[in-house]
Amino acid sequence: MGVFISIEDIQNSIADFTTKHNAAPSFFHIIDLLVKDKRYFSRPPVLPDFDALSRMDENDFLAHTTHLCYEIFLDNVHNPDAYELVPPGSDLVVISQFYGLREFIHKHDYFEINFIFRGSCSMTFQEENTLLNEGDLCILSPGTLHNMVLLTPDSRVFPIFVKADTFSGVFFSLLSSRDILSLFFQNILSNSNEPNYLLFHTDNSAEIRQFVRHLFLEHFRYDEYTNRCSIQWLNLLFASVLRNSYSYSQFSSRLSGTDCMPILRYIQSHYKDISLLKLSETFHYTTPYLSRLIKDCTGTTFTELVKGLKLKEAERLLKTSSASIAKIAEQTGYHSADHFSRIFRSTYGISPKKYRSAHRLDNDHTFHFL
Repeated sequence: MGVFISIEDIQNSIADFTTKHNAAPSFFHIIDLLVKDKRYFSRPPVLPDFDALSRMDENDFLAHTTHLCYEIFLDNVHNPDAYELVPPGSDLVVISQFYGLREFIHKHDYFEINFIFRGSCSMTFQEENTLLNEGDLCILSPGTLHNMVLLTPDSRVFPIFVKADTFSGVFFSLLSSRDILSLFFQNILSNSNEPNYLLFHTDNSAEIRQFVRHLFLEHFRYDEYTNRCSIQWLNLLFASVLRNSYSYSQFSSRLSGTDCMPILRYIQSHYKDISLLKLSETFHYTTPYLSRLIKDCTGTTFTELVKGLKLKEAERLLKTSSASIAKIAEQTGYHSADHFSRIFRSTYGISPKKYRSAHRLDNDHTFHFL
């Protein structure tokens, strides 16, 4: 159990310190000053009306959230390197970034998701600087040297810190599909050999903003359901990102450099008759460069990627339609039913006909209520 300090007191103390000393303080120094001045609560404060907060317009929401209180664990507050951002027994924590803190290049063992709720901030990543604007969502892999700095006093960023094993369990469970976006995510976020990030320009998606708001508020409930509910809100946030990513203006990672999404979207839409040569002519890249770029982005070759998209659609048609095997082969871009059947059997170890029969048997055992 720690002490509880309001967001408003922390931000005001940062401003007072900066005015008095003409220098930016560290977060832990501000906490130390507030504790010495006894500007904290020993017990969780009375909970606000979270339902009302979640429905407020954004200006009122941001104003009211300054009265919320963080639980600060004092045991390691004097040793920032040892301070556990995610409390024991929790899988994640959500905070609000503070304006005016001293720049602090650091790394930790958590996945960090930063959503720019208002304004803008500067992100330093492995000595590279990137400007993030309102509506941007950035996922940082663990062990990366980074820093986030708010650029204006009214900017608001909600960082979410997630334990690595929790992130893998929650996030990758959404990535079982073999579509292009899933492959991109899996390749970037599971590659522990080099630090990386994923950056989304979400076009200020109202749905994503609302999920971030709920996730942030959940952190302040301080009851036995907070952790489980936070994981569910995180699930919804990630699902919304996956659902809407193809409509975003950019989706990039540090490793790929080039924004892969226009190329991947094109493959997703034209996989039935796409070729590497046609792709290179469309995007004005050489075929060796495109081949390497696709492998960097998705972790698989162009040929395997296209085959996976075709077979995924074939699976769906076998499960949901009564079309003949020859028709399904044609609809998924294969020139003959025999060729399609050979590819399907080599991948799944079963013929398309037996695959369909097995799934029809499963469906026949589904209960129907009158």
